[in-house]
Amino acid sequence: MKIRKQILAGAIASSMMGLAACGGGGKGTQDTGTDARGNSAGSTTRVFHARAIDGYLAGASVYVDQNDNGKLDAFEPRALTDNDGYFSYNHRTGTNYCADGGLTQYCLRGTIAASTEVVIRVTGGYDTVTQLPFKGVLSLRSSDLNRDDLRLVTPQTSMVADSSSNIQSKVDALIAAGVLNDSLNDDLLASGDIQRMSRAQLAAIISRTTGEVGNLALGPATFQDIESTSWANGYIAMAAQIIDFGPSQTFESTFSSVDALAEIARQALYTAQNPGQVTPATYQLPNPSSFQPLLDFTADLVALNEEIVGALQGVGTPEDLKAVLRLQMVAAERALANPSDPELSNLIDWVRNQLAQGNGLGTDLAALGEDDIDLSTLIAPGFGFDRNSNSISASAKIPAGAATAFASLVNTAFSVSLDKPGERGDALFFVSGAANARSGDIKVCVRYRGDDGDFDTTSSTDPNGALLVGGHWSLLDDHTLTLSIDVAGGVRSLLLKAVGTNASGLDYRFDFGNDLSDWSGAAPAGFTPGSVPATDAACRTSLIERFGQLT
Repeated sequence: MKIRKQILAGAIASSMMGLAACGGGGKGTQDTGTDARGNSAGSTTRVFHARAIDGYLAGASVYVDQNDNGKLDAFEPRALTDNDGYFSYNHRTGTNYCADGGLTQYCLRGTIAASTEVVIRVTGGYDTVTQLPFKGVLSLRSSDLNRDDLRLVTPQTSMVADSSSNIQSKVDALIAAGVLNDSLNDDLLASGDIQRMSRAQLAAIISRTTGEVGNLALGPATFQDIESTSWANGYIAMAAQIIDFGPSQTFESTFSSVDALAEIARQALYTAQNPGQVTPATYQLPNPSSFQPLLDFTADLVALNEEIVGALQGVGTPEDLKAVLRLQMVAAERALANPSDPELSNLIDWVRNQLAQGNGLGTDLAALGEDDIDLSTLIAPGFGFDRNSNSISASAKIPAGAATAFASLVNTAFSVSLDKPGERGDALFFVSGAANARSGDIKVCVRYRGDDGDFDTTSSTDPNGALLVGGHWSLLDDHTLTLSIDVAGGVRSLLLKAVGTNASGLDYRFDFGNDLSDWSGAAPAGFTPGSVPATDAACRTSLIERFGQLT
């Protein structure tokens, strides 16, 4: 994880895109005023409104894919989603990000003719249910994205956006099979529909799984020239894109069959390599033994989900839904990291033991739905699942001292540090805002050194080289902070979570390169305005005073 590669280079590219995007990312030319439907007053400049859901996606990059190539090009409008997954307008709070003086990094507008059909794509950011980095891609194809007709960007809309013309018959079959709702614009997360929401997430996991199968079979280099819209390079579609389902089939019978999943993977891989072509019956997946454990696990997870839905008898609380979705993400992340993970079978046995208690999900599994849970603990390879345990959720519980670490964050400062073989980083955060606010402005001093010798944030000759960056902060909860940081003219989303306490302060998890890693540091404490560094050089001095010299 290199600071130059992961932050500076990416941010410079982002700034180029933002400058060319007529307002995307908050750095382009802005319009003056909007009409009653939230569109800008200009005759050819439009504002696009929607909400991204795979869990609500906070801090995700959203863009108009004008040439429909599945990539963010320099000329395309871009923005970020807010903490509720909205962009351009937050229907929950009534906030218009495209108004004069608004947080324009959340405003998506572009010079595109009225009523023209556009493809919106969403990637990156954080799932607010799991608080894990979102590693997929979502899409929506529509000509009407006005403020008063809220649209959703979900795995289901992605399937339709990126599929062939015969998709409707396949969608109808999946609705009949109970996989999909009959509306692509229902917020299943808000409705508490455990059956369909859990199946929707599993459909996305299945699509990710088939992508992993492709990578296991041929290796990443094979896919260098395949667009990100393909199945093998990320999930923007699901099995309906290439598989015909009969109306009599059910979700479990279709997706918990290892043979059916192998067929999906076979067609998915061929489609990725040969867009628009029908998969020949003679085409076989290479190296089937390399991905068989992943297909086996996926089938087991689907079958387990149906047992969970049955145990709840169609009735569950919002906490139950959150627990089920978190369970799926823990299982999927572990399986994708290591398809032969010996703990996967223990995890499934633990769930079945919980269901056997006869009280819905069981006390331990239900506790995964509580607010002070850190899923990263359960995803870590070193965590073991005991099928008879009734304290697994407690192992992931954030202690009280950390769970309320950010409850009074305004006008405080704190530091975080990473020090392990081959990797060291330090950062100072200075948080400002109105009294009792849950969002505001932030300044960050940062330096980083990696095992490849790239420790230079500003100078290749100075191991203590530091960078001063600014941006916006917002709380997901009292222990989770999302950041929209301006670097080299671009905007980058980061996440910082307090997860524990230690003798000298707090343990943190910090996304400093599209993955959460363990850091430690001080708890937030008040600071005087004059103590905030104003330059890179002042940051360098402050970091040396706080952490010492890097040599």
